[in-house]
Parts: sequence; structure tokens; C-alpha cells
Amino acid sequence: MGLDDLVQGKPQVSRGEPGRTHKLTRIVKFEHIERNADEISKLLIPDDRQRDTQRTLYYVIVELLRNALQHSRDKLGGVIAAQRNDRGRNWNKPVIQVAVADTGIGILEHLKTSHPQLQDAQEALDKALWPHVSGTFEFGLTGTAENAGMGLFFIAEMAKLTAGTLVLASRGATLLLDGDPEFEGHHRLEFVQPRGTGYPGTLVAFELPTDAVEDYNALIERIRELARERTPRRATHRWMRYEPPPADAQEFLVNVGVEDTKKAMQVATETLIPWLVQRRTIVLNFRGMEICTQSYLHALLFEPLRMAWALRIPIYVSNVQPGVRSNLELLENYALGG
Repeated sequence: MGLDDLVQGKPQVSRGEPGRTHKLTRIVKFEHIERNADEISKLLIPDDRQRDTQRTLYYVIVELLRNALQHSRDKLGGVIAAQRNDRGRNWNKPVIQVAVADTGIGILEHLKTSHPQLQDAQEALDKALWPHVSGTFEFGLTGTAENAGMGLFFIAEMAKLTAGTLVLASRGATLLLDGDPEFEGHHRLEFVQPRGTGYPGTLVAFELPTDAVEDYNALIERIRELARERTPRRATHRWMRYEPPPADAQEFLVNVGVEDTKKAMQVATETLIPWLVQRRTIVLNFRGMEICTQSYLHALLFEPLRMAWALRIPIYVSNVQPGVRSNLELLENYALGG
């Protein structure tokens, strides 16, 4: 699995075995996240007939790596490894297993930044799976310009809806979630005993059955609905338009800095918001983007969307895939809430 090379800081000759394993890899820069997520998902799921499973795995990897780099405060970044398991207990039900770890401050300390009342590691792990929970803003809010607090919520719901498994371990506690294999909603969620069993940093492991995802877009849409149900009701405005834009609209190709939330915030501040202040009509062109995580869309559009609403300037969207549109609609629901 490449442990010796990782510890010694040596470059790997081979990333892994196609269809089987992806060796331990350290990620320290946001711009490396997308490339590695794409490489891992295609290495372990090379069959194009399982494209929807591949897209789901990509989404999970992007969110987990971004969390490690954005919140852990580990100067060495995060470490990822993945494998396809079709032996032993999984011989008749192959699964993809991916794990991301860091040696940072842990989930409790991160959440205490904005939630000082949290003092228990188990409570912190439980709340980390709620929608709109992050150490970057208080309970009851729905995000900052960079963070929506939706990453682990989406991944946990993916585990439930695919009969997968999620292990969330951090300093002081470990949480295990098993999705119901009968798809009747009887999921198993429990803390590993004895109390206090944890990990020196944060470790997240996700297990996804290879045949569990038949429609990625429908999966994202269902999770969006669940997030909306669990977010306090408030007035909702519709300020994104999906019809053809005016001829003089200013187009922005969204794949610039894709999945780099810091780059996305920079684009929002230096490009999109100035265009809106100049009262230009913007067209967001999502051409070529099958997948776009909630975290990235939040960083790119949370503030511009609120600015557009304040100035009464609609934002047009073109060439958007159904799964990406679902995430845009979720963002609009909470960004423009009354």
C-alpha cells in the first residue's frame, strides 16, 4: 500500500493496481484534490457501466480531502488510500473502501471554534453529520462565504441510501454508521466502545457497494431534499434562471479552479461580485462538469447570489447536469432564506 514510501517521503513509482488498490498518498494542496479524486475513482471503478458509482466515489473523495486540508490544521495535509474489496465477506458483494486521515486538531476542537458549548467528543461527531454544521459558523446559520457545513451530511446520507458504511473517528470518539441493506430506513448508528476510543486526528472511512448507485443525479437530488427537510423553514427566493440568457450577458466558465474552494472564493470576490456591482447579467456555464460538490458551489456562489438578489439582478445557468442543478437549488434555498 506504499506505507514505506509515504513515511520516507519518496515518490511512488506506481499509484496502485487498476481495479484493486490505490496506494497511500499524501495530499497537501487544494489544487491536487480533483486530480487525485478523478484518478482514484477511475482506477478502482474502470468499468464505464458503473459510471454513477464512479461519480459518487469521486464526490466522497473530494469532500473528505477538502475537509482534511481546510479544517484539520495539519501542516502535512491529509493521507488517502483506497481499495476494491471482492474477497472474504465481500466475495459476492464487492465494495469500494476509501479512507482519509490527518493528524490535526480533531472534530471537537474544530467545532468548538464557533460552538464553545460543545465539550463532548461524541456529541461533536453526532453534530458533524447534521446539515449546516461547521466550526466556521454558529448553529442556526447556513454557512459562511467559504463553507456550508454540508460535506459530512452528504456523505452520511450517501452511506444510508446505498447500504454503505461510514466510520468517523476523531480525538475522543468513533462513530459507526451502517446503511440498511434492506433499504427500509433501519440504519445502524453507534459509537465504538469503550467510550473515548478515537483517533489522534481525524479518520474517515467510507465503504460503497460497487453496484449501489444506479442514478447519481437522483441520489444527489434525494439528499438535497433531505437537507431541505432538516433545515429550518424560511422564505425562499428563486434568483437563478435556467432559461436562455439575454444576448449581452457576461459568461463565466465555472470549471476555473474547480473543487478548490479558496480559488472559488477568489473568483467570487474578484470576478463575479464586481460584475454584479457593475450590473452585468452573469451566465454560469457548467459545460463539461458532471459533478460539482456542495462545498465548491457554496464557496463560489454564496456571496454572489446574495449580492445578485440585493441588486435584483438574476444569475443565469447554462449547460448544467441534473445533479449539479440540485446542488445549486439547495444553495439557493439557504443562501436566500428570509
